Amino acid sequence: MLSYEEVCTELISKRVVPYADIFDFKDTPLEDLFEMFFTFCQTNLSEHCAEFDIQPARFVYTNDFDVNARAGYVDGYYIIKVNMGTIIETFKSFFANKNIFKQHKQTNEKYGSLEKLIEFPLGVVMYQAAIQFTYYHERAHLIQKPFQEFTSLEEHNQTGPSSHYSAFKHALEFDADVHAANLVPVHIIDFWKKLAKQDQTSENLSKLLSIGVSGILNYFMFMEKNNQNLYYRESSHPHPLIRSVYITDVIIHVAEINVDFKLDSSAILREAFNITESFCEHNGFPNFAAKFKSMFQQNFDGIKEYIDNMASEADHVSQLVRNRFPDSI
Repeated sequence: MLSYEEVCTELISKRVVPYADIFDFKDTPLEDLFEMFFTFCQTNLSEHCAEFDIQPARFVYTNDFDVNARAGYVDGYYIIKVNMGTIIETFKSFFANKNIFKQHKQTNEKYGSLEKLIEFPLGVVMYQAAIQFTYYHERAHLIQKPFQEFTSLEEHNQTGPSSHYSAFKHALEFDADVHAANLVPVHIIDFWKKLAKQDQTSENLSKLLSIGVSGILNYFMFMEKNNQNLYYRESSHPHPLIRSVYITDVIIHVAEINVDFKLDSSAILREAFNITESFCEHNGFPNFAAKFKSMFQQNFDGIKEYIDNMASEADHVSQLVRNRFPDSI
């Protein structure tokens, strides 16, 4: 597999990515973390790029402190760029500095026993769910190949002309979310399967899934940095609350395929909101989760209707992953 240095040298020499834009993580405090995520992403791209007809595909970090990622096509290369701020902020917030599963009283009472069983900080599950969701989402955009219409697609809800609503753009984002949500739960279940057999219960898996969904919710918060009112056919991306609802439904559906018991999607999403509220409270962030939970309760029918409409409309957009590669997860 290509090393990070080899990828950077290649992209610079071919003038695909400017030298000044690339983040060199060597000898930085989080070098091992950056290296592990690069290895995961570039290995996955290299193994699947021929299957999805996105070769050559490369992964690189950018010198940007904002939480964001983007997918693009430049001079024959399919590129995923993740801002270095994405790794730093999620790592610091989820388990490096303020671990709510140890330090927040109510959360520790509910999850302390699970953290002892799993033998590492549960913030790792939040962190991994967030960054792996980011990668799989951007990989979906490469597979969709929408680059005649868009130079690149960013995960951050865009501003300016790119922020204008289009049904096509919402379909692309919906499809990328679903693709990522199909793949994230397998990694969460891996944590659950490492527990002793008697501890591989539906309750413990539900807790882990809520923690993972909360990681994705908080990742959306890092990007949005505001308390958006609910909207439907607006903006470049579906509303974060709407995304959270259908992402959770897919995650639970895939998890149920891999176990022999049923899971309660609504309860898992509610608990993800509770964890996220505790996270906001503990870190002194605006409590967007409480607002989202209230909006969900008050607008359940409208949210469900819009999700059903998006799914129906997506069936007719030929370049989506769900239509080009219906058997891929």
